[in-house]
Amino acid sequence: MSGVYFHIPFCKQLCHYCAFHKSISLQAKDDMLECLKLELKLRKGYLGDTSLNTIYFGGGTPSVYQPKEIESLIDEVAKYFTIDVNAEITLEANPDDLTEKYLQELSKTRVNRLSVGIQSFHDEDLILMNRRHTGKEAFYAVRRAQSFGFDNISVDQIYGVPGLSMEKWKENLDLVFDLNVQHISSYHLMFDPNTIFTKKLEKGQLVEMDEEESFEQFNYLINEARKHGFIHYEISNFSKEGYISKHNSSYWKQKKYLGIGPSAHSYNLEQREWNIAHNYKYIKAIREGLSFSEKEELSEFDRFNDFVLTSLRTYWGMDLELVRKDFGEDLYQHCITKSKKYLLSDHVRQENNCIILNDKGVFVSNDIMSDYFWIEDE
Repeated sequence: MSGVYFHIPFCKQLCHYCAFHKSISLQAKDDMLECLKLELKLRKGYLGDTSLNTIYFGGGTPSVYQPKEIESLIDEVAKYFTIDVNAEITLEANPDDLTEKYLQELSKTRVNRLSVGIQSFHDEDLILMNRRHTGKEAFYAVRRAQSFGFDNISVDQIYGVPGLSMEKWKENLDLVFDLNVQHISSYHLMFDPNTIFTKKLEKGQLVEMDEEESFEQFNYLINEARKHGFIHYEISNFSKEGYISKHNSSYWKQKKYLGIGPSAHSYNLEQREWNIAHNYKYIKAIREGLSFSEKEELSEFDRFNDFVLTSLRTYWGMDLELVRKDFGEDLYQHCITKSKKYLLSDHVRQENNCIILNDKGVFVSNDIMSDYFWIEDE
């Protein structure tokens, strides 16, 4: 099973925390749609002889395209790939795009999962982040989507935002639980390079949240999500039973995927590729038959470190038998040795020969994962 990801590189407004490739100019929107279809044709053999169980429209803001345009991309995928009958087809959307008219048209397409970028229900936080919707609009956008039959909805929430008190964070989550959605993606605010937030931080116009306070917000999220029937299946992702994101899980389970669009990444288990992160250069390259991506051949150790990074993020954990089978006895013994101290300190547990992070380990997951990495001169 494999997946196709479309990077839609357009936004009507720039969020101050976002580091993803995007443009607020929509002039190239029609040209981009044409080139996304052309790239699909050019790369139809990338995944080999496999069917698709996921298609994901991310960005950017994919909902800048009309439902009929999104459906035309799904039609194009179907020309070159077999799409499973029960394939998960996700559209990321901004709340203010999910009007009654838009949802009515979207409900006629093959999109069966929505990922709604709410981030917060407090208007002062949304203004700080430069979001283009209000908290009220976000709440009722989800309700409206449900009324049109969308019953697999994920919402995004950000914690660790300057000025986000514990009281406000609890109110955000209470509203999420009231909406009875099937999935929550919740990330700590990151001060990535070249974002407006980072520039404000460097100028002293923003103060980063205290680490202990961020820890408290994440811990509250984990506990409350579990109380409301969510499975904490990946560090930043929570799902009701039966609604784990198939697409994102393919990344964490080392499945093949094809990325279409500027800045999109692809992986075929042997190579990683990434497209040029520039809209007009991408369009020109696609139309003129020029190179539009770079690639990296992965060594055995690269693949092992990828496996560690992706598997330890999840509640399935790192399968030691797979390590032995795919990477050999030396790396298997390396994992056994590294695990001993974390088992003793209760940062991880071992179940069915898998190493799984405990809650204590989740909070220091980056340190643990990097400790398992194989450095070639070890």
